[in-house]
Amino acid sequence: MRRILAATLALAGMSLAAQDINGGVYTGLSLPVGDLKDKSDFGTNQFFGAHVGGHLDFTLTPRHEVRGHVTLQKFPGSGWGGPFDYKNDYTALQIGADWVYHFQGPRTGWYTVAGASLNSVKADADFNGGSLSSSQSGKFGVRGGGGFAFTPTFSLEGTLNQIFVDKGGRDGFGFDTATWAQVSAVFRFGR
Repeated sequence: MRRILAATLALAGMSLAAQDINGGVYTGLSLPVGDLKDKSDFGTNQFFGAHVGGHLDFTLTPRHEVRGHVTLQKFPGSGWGGPFDYKNDYTALQIGADWVYHFQGPRTGWYTVAGASLNSVKADADFNGGSLSSSQSGKFGVRGGGGFAFTPTFSLEGTLNQIFVDKGGRDGFGFDTATWAQVSAVFRFGR
């Protein structure tokens, strides 16, 4: 029994040692769409946001990769006009994992991304009479998209992201999904 256990642990150790693990950072523009941008008095009423994040890439096979990531999204708002002139700023912190499929091989050429995340979203509303804040944590999100790896250490990527949030209640945002397009420059460290 000890020999079988020792052999299993040795094989698992060799398998883990053979895995290619790299990390990196990414940054770019976040473009709110739908209610996150357009919902009167609740959306950002702004075209651009920005994001920055870090990732760990676990290469499973030459074409398949799992990527863990942490991303900070900032969506600044502009006033809606009217008697209260709401200005809504949104911030989202994401922790998630993506399945990445490379069509040509490891970190070269075209690839697709499909992922899920847990999110903490905060809304800060400023208006003529003061300010309000609300936040929601543990919200599920999904994303999908693709990119092109120009070199093993640099790629450009686009994804469509959606977080399912609470519309009503004490910390409600006035809409039930926060959706945005994200365009990123992705930098990888290592080989």
